[in-house]
Amino acid sequence: MQAPYPYVQPDPAAIRSKDESDLNLLSILHYVWTGLLGCSSIGIVAYFVLIAGLVASTPTHGTSTGHEAEAAGVVVVIGLVIGLFTLPMVILHLLAAQGLKRRTRYVLIMVMAGFSCLSMPLGTALGIWTFVVLGRPSVKSLFGRA
Repeated sequence: MQAPYPYVQPDPAAIRSKDESDLNLLSILHYVWTGLLGCSSIGIVAYFVLIAGLVASTPTHGTSTGHEAEAAGVVVVIGLVIGLFTLPMVILHLLAAQGLKRRTRYVLIMVMAGFSCLSMPLGTALGIWTFVVLGRPSVKSLFGRA
């Protein structure tokens, strides 16, 4: 007696096409995520520079303590430190997006997907979907991994 639902072998070409499509879409989304991360980093640095300018130009009405310039300098330094921290993250996300497009840098892509998961909710969704797609055996073979 034959089983009511015989096992059908999936078409390898269809699987490869799905994997290629998912990787191309992931690459585009990682490029978009990199752009959002870069723009928000520039915005944060600009915010700190603006606050420093406001602190330095605050009217004192004759009660100046002389520390306004020092406070403004501290605020600018904080903004620059944040900018210097986010710049490597933007570059690494860009390299991960390129890796998805070229099917290289598997480990970097996984690491940057983990960092993306820290940014709720969009980064988390992108990171989890990246883990799911890159965890498929057929996708691992596209990256030269067994």
